Amino acid sequence: GRAMTEPVRVPSVVEALIRAVAGGSEEERDQRASTFARGLALGALVGAAIAGSTIWQRRLAKRSGNRATISTDRSEAPR
Repeated sequence: GRAMTEPVRVPSVVEALIRAVAGGSEEERDQRASTFARGLALGALVGAAIAGSTIWQRRLAKRSGNRATISTDRSEAPR
């Protein structure tokens, strides 16, 4: 996998949009764009992990025939 210290590569179109919205000096924009891209990527990974875990748990519950767990467990349901 990619080391956490390596910079995230952002598509140029997205980078240009972030810079236009961010304003500030070139160095400040670069730092904010990089921080935003890292946060966005991390959020996407965490969201995918949560969704995958939920899907996996539901599949296991369905296979075991435990329908009550699927219909009554709302702790992971979106709000």
